[in-house]
Amino acid sequence: MASIQASALKLILRLRVKRTMNSKADLVRHLRSAMDTRMFPSTLPSGVQLRQGSVADVPGQWLEVADPRMTILYLHGGAFIGGKLATYHTFCGELAKRLQARVFLADYRLAPEHPYPAATDDSFHVYRQLSTELDGKQPFVLAGDSAGGNLTLVTLLRARDNDLPMPACALTLSPGADATGTLMSLAANSDDDAMLSKEMINMAVDVYLNGADPNHAYVSPCRGEYYGFPPLMVTVSEQECLRDDAYRVVHNARKAGVSVELLSRPDMPHVWPIFHLLLPEAKQDMHAFVRFIAKHANEARRDPLPDSHLQRPTPHQKHLLVN
Repeated sequence: MASIQASALKLILRLRVKRTMNSKADLVRHLRSAMDTRMFPSTLPSGVQLRQGSVADVPGQWLEVADPRMTILYLHGGAFIGGKLATYHTFCGELAKRLQARVFLADYRLAPEHPYPAATDDSFHVYRQLSTELDGKQPFVLAGDSAGGNLTLVTLLRARDNDLPMPACALTLSPGADATGTLMSLAANSDDDAMLSKEMINMAVDVYLNGADPNHAYVSPCRGEYYGFPPLMVTVSEQECLRDDAYRVVHNARKAGVSVELLSRPDMPHVWPIFHLLLPEAKQDMHAFVRFIAKHANEARRDPLPDSHLQRPTPHQKHLLVN
């Protein structure tokens, strides 16, 4: 059963974000208003510093601790249309603090001004430059949520196809991995999803694609082949429209022999882990993320971190390791 805080958050999101739109222009204006306005506090944890920066000419923000021992590239959500980096300060700041890491929040270009492939190009170019600069000196991790989860998977596909090194692991939260609109949960969960609907998602996809082929793996990464991928962790709510996107990603990883962990919860809003300050479920699940990343980062470094902050999944999580 979801916490009182989660139930309250779902109601707020349903009132603030979920809408019936008359046009694509209306959707763009609404999502930017809803997602670019800070609805909830998102403060930096103690010991984490913020600085503006850019990588591969893509602007963004660095969240850093003293003497970082790994680098994380985080790709934000927002339906490829909106999204504010400040929304992720608490979630990504916690990752930085607990993992002794530096996190780059990439402010990639958005549609409709910059439709596909602008966001995928920006994400790939940032990944390529960071990977080249690190050159194996410290672990490199890739992560993202929703549209950023799509970009996380697409970046992995493009990195592999361009013979770039894979990261130590990748984390994708409620990825929007299918742009064809054919997966069952898109319609089946449209009413239950507190934030998004089938109509909103399909309209946002049209804005982003601007005529591009939705069947291409760089658009719908759940249609790609995952051979050569690093270990993956995928999260999803059982009641959200993108449920089957996540399950298809897990299926593809398993089919390719990739180690994959699925963390699903019932009755959670879309991308609930980013609401770290508000939800007890998000606080609990942070332990799983830290454990997953630390494990695979330790395998990639010569001087491993101690297994601190590690905690078993709670009974309310469905947490599966699929090999």
